[in-house]
Amino acid sequence: MRAASVDGIFISYRRDDSAGYAGRLYDRLAGHFGAGRVFMDVEGIEPGTDFVDAIENAVASCRVLIVLIGDEWLSTTDANGRRRLDDPHDFIRLETRAALARDIRVVPVLLDRAPMPAYEALPEDLRPLVRRQAVELNHKQWEATSGELIRTLEKILHTGDAPTPIPSAAPEPAAPPPITPAPPAVTPASPAKHRGRWGALAALVVAAVGTWLWLNRDTPHPPATPASTPPAAEAPVPEAPVPEAPVPEAPVPEAPVPEAPAAEAPAPVAHLVAEHKEGRFDAIALGKTATLELKLRNTGQAPAALKSTLTDNAHSSFRIIVDTCGDSLRAGGGCSYTVAFSPAEAGKHLAALHVSQLEGEPLQWQLSGEAEAPPAPTPPAPVAVSTPAPAPAPQSPPAPAAPRILSLDARAESDGATICYRVENSTQLSLTPRPGALPTAARNCVKVPLSTPATLTLTATGPGGSTRQKVLATPKPPPPAPVVSAHPQPGETWIYRTRGKWPTSPARTLQFTTDRVDGNTVYENMSVLAPKPARAVLRRSPGTQATVVDWGDIGWEFSPWMGAFDPPTNSGRWRGISTPKLEGRWGDWSTVAKVDDRERVRVPAGSFDTVRIEVWSTRLATGGSAMRDIEPTTVHFDVWYAPEAKRYVKMVRTTKAASNAEIEEDIFELVEIRAR
Repeated sequence: MRAASVDGIFISYRRDDSAGYAGRLYDRLAGHFGAGRVFMDVEGIEPGTDFVDAIENAVASCRVLIVLIGDEWLSTTDANGRRRLDDPHDFIRLETRAALARDIRVVPVLLDRAPMPAYEALPEDLRPLVRRQAVELNHKQWEATSGELIRTLEKILHTGDAPTPIPSAAPEPAAPPPITPAPPAVTPASPAKHRGRWGALAALVVAAVGTWLWLNRDTPHPPATPASTPPAAEAPVPEAPVPEAPVPEAPVPEAPVPEAPAAEAPAPVAHLVAEHKEGRFDAIALGKTATLELKLRNTGQAPAALKSTLTDNAHSSFRIIVDTCGDSLRAGGGCSYTVAFSPAEAGKHLAALHVSQLEGEPLQWQLSGEAEAPPAPTPPAPVAVSTPAPAPAPQSPPAPAAPRILSLDARAESDGATICYRVENSTQLSLTPRPGALPTAARNCVKVPLSTPATLTLTATGPGGSTRQKVLATPKPPPPAPVVSAHPQPGETWIYRTRGKWPTSPARTLQFTTDRVDGNTVYENMSVLAPKPARAVLRRSPGTQATVVDWGDIGWEFSPWMGAFDPPTNSGRWRGISTPKLEGRWGDWSTVAKVDDRERVRVPAGSFDTVRIEVWSTRLATGGSAMRDIEPTTVHFDVWYAPEAKRYVKMVRTTKAASNAEIEEDIFELVEIRAR
């Protein structure tokens, strides 16, 4: 596996989602930062190597991890239908997790407007990815978006990886001031002295010209003219007689001759080469589509700026469906155009695909294809009139199929069993010994009430005969009876539902909770749960003594704990029972009670064996004739006590006026018992 640079860039991508983008981005980044700093794939892992360690080592050796995210990056599944990102050994998850764990800079790159994954859609170890600022990469705007990514990477790496700009020409240095020889002395000199002085002057002039040419070696100069004679030639001539053509006898040192400027290297150019010279499609039928990939390479030394167009496409039979070249192709890179041929008319079709560049020769593919016309319909062959053959003897109809029972199952229920069956070829069904005839549906389930296990027989009858099958149905055993203590315990709760006689009568849900038990006296809280919750009210009542308890808005209760402390016998009778005022207004009640019967009653909390007590509370009317229909004079109770429930399980309270008209009839039923 190729080692990555410590200042490298790791490209993480999923082949099913973004392989094409990954290769193109690798070429762009390698061309900018250098191939030794761009690491694209965990490839070539040697057999027997721990691939988790290999991935973590590769990622750890880079400074930046680029995560290419396409439309299917999040949802790609394996052969078993499981999302790959949920696999702890998924390469993409391992690469990204390793970078996040090591605090390596992670840059999400969204391809073609792909959305950033949602936080809750990622595995927990990848969720920090959504907090990383993302960069977009777009095929149609490849140069702009990939350039933006490169600028982002340059800021992260803090290196001068941008292409080195060509240094601008240095400003032309000022020519050295002309060297003017000192004027000769007034005293006449000998010819030898004149020759020495002129030799030194010539050497200085040659040195000055050589220096000036060396400093301006890269600057073109116009051809010399008489006006460009060096200033030294105009040096003042001494007045003393000068010999003709003085030639210095002493050797004059040669001035350094500057090297001729090297010829400038030609600028790099792009060169486009096509793998095939033309795009020829095989003949296809009308309505069909054929595709052809035309490959292109840039064998030059500079990137090529591209522009592709289809010409001479008279019937729009050709179109470009995939363009991997975009608007630029790097030096040494390759790309392709996939062209579709979809003819709308029969015959030959021609077009040309031109690829031009800003600098350099264009390239062209000649496209050709042929559409075959559908074959002409074959006229029907003449039908020879023949003598009809004698009709075959009628065959007897096939015997009807015999009915079949495909499945028969019994599922235990609390009070019986559910029987499910599936049959075919049946017109009549029955299940015995119960419930008898069944609907003739091919598939159905019926509930059969049972108290003990029973064998049931399903019979299916149809035109093809009859068949039967047996199944053993067993009801669920009843739940074990709760172990209850004889007396109420603190924290135990009883829920009742009440309703009245009239449509306007309130329907309430009441909760009674034991607060504490002091000998035979029970302290309990009553609260209204529905329809409008109300604050709890605390009352006490004797457990062994018959009494009437006033709960305010909900009215009277008769000895709620009689069944728990002193279960009544068949001969139980009570007189002179303490009775409070009703509604805080109507007093002077006389109350008696007696055991009426033993019976089993059913309420929402279940079925109970109970003792029923009948209670009468009466008083004399005091309100006169105007109050005879509204003044209560009789309250009658029927109360059912069950020892296992401790409190009563049902109470019916009827209130009558002095005129014997019923003012109200309230029914209390136990819904639920909650142990502490």
